[in-house]
Amino acid sequence: MIAGVNTVVAGVLLAILLGLGEIAVRVFAPQQLQVRRSDIWQPVDTLGWVHRANLRTTINTGERLVHVVTDSNGFRVGIKGPTPAKKHVLLLGDSFVEAFQVEYEQSMAGLLEVRLPAKVGASVAVVNTGVGAWDPPQYYLQARALLGKRSFDAILVSLTLLNDIVLKRPDRFLPRAPTELHHFRVPGHLTFTEFADALGYPINDYLVEHSQLFVFFKLRLRLELMRLHLTAYTFPNVLLKSEATSPRWAFTADICRDIAALGAEHGIPTLFVLMPSPYQVDRASFLEFVRGFGIDPAKTDMDQPDRLMQAELERRGLRVLDALPVLRAAATGGVRMFGPVDNHPSPEGHDAVERLIEPALVDLLTAAQRPSARKTR
Repeated sequence: MIAGVNTVVAGVLLAILLGLGEIAVRVFAPQQLQVRRSDIWQPVDTLGWVHRANLRTTINTGERLVHVVTDSNGFRVGIKGPTPAKKHVLLLGDSFVEAFQVEYEQSMAGLLEVRLPAKVGASVAVVNTGVGAWDPPQYYLQARALLGKRSFDAILVSLTLLNDIVLKRPDRFLPRAPTELHHFRVPGHLTFTEFADALGYPINDYLVEHSQLFVFFKLRLRLELMRLHLTAYTFPNVLLKSEATSPRWAFTADICRDIAALGAEHGIPTLFVLMPSPYQVDRASFLEFVRGFGIDPAKTDMDQPDRLMQAELERRGLRVLDALPVLRAAATGGVRMFGPVDNHPSPEGHDAVERLIEPALVDLLTAAQRPSARKTR
């Protein structure tokens, strides 16, 4: 009886302490709660998953509440919707291009639409086809589908180097959700992995949506969670020196060559931009990241992905820009290039990349027209 009473008292005291801690964090150190919006995506054949068409909603990936608006094709547009334009840029990419961490007007695509017209003497629309978790094979499939239907004046391809360097090239992707949703269930067997999947992940998913106290401690214990393998992060092989001779660099560059060839068939020039990770931009974060996984820093090379990928693309005669030096210089100057919670570019990061890309796109858009290659929009 006494033991039962003590247990109840301890439970009540713990609940009170957690409640007070939650209040304290919300008052003195507010955190961004994640709002999971699985209804934004839909499974489709060939591409695997895309955005739903004609969306007008919001999402919070951990940084801020962001408006998500899509057009009749499911492509992200500004809050005012799509606007007519004389020149069109086809933008291909993954979650960096999708940019659900910032308002569309703060993203690279939105900034290009605002700044390019004054430089090219005509209104410009960026057809933003970016979808989170896509890879270069999907960029190719998307380009192939759209170039057969519409005309563009330039193609811009964003390559996120930590997860876009691939070794497989499916001809089609089966319909599926872009991310796994975890639901509570009874563990099927007595292993750590099974308990984590059945109970741990669902608890985590619930708490990041409802508890600022949980988010507060999760961020500050990130290194320890890595060491215990209790984080969704995995160490990217492309940063290991042993991967320098992997065929993945040439394989990915060949897909990029094929995307550019699709554009060339229609008289459309293509520009590639290499997007680094926050760990490449900030050396302190890189060393923390490496230590978190117990990897010897001497076996890694934080510049390797950009150096090798740029070399492979240029070897194929492709136009390419590397955002690493620009972002690294800005970060050294004290400007936050990536979000503290969601490791995607901040508004300042998007601004820096847009300024890097802008002159090259101006050159492409102001080049001599190719009437024989044009299709009716």
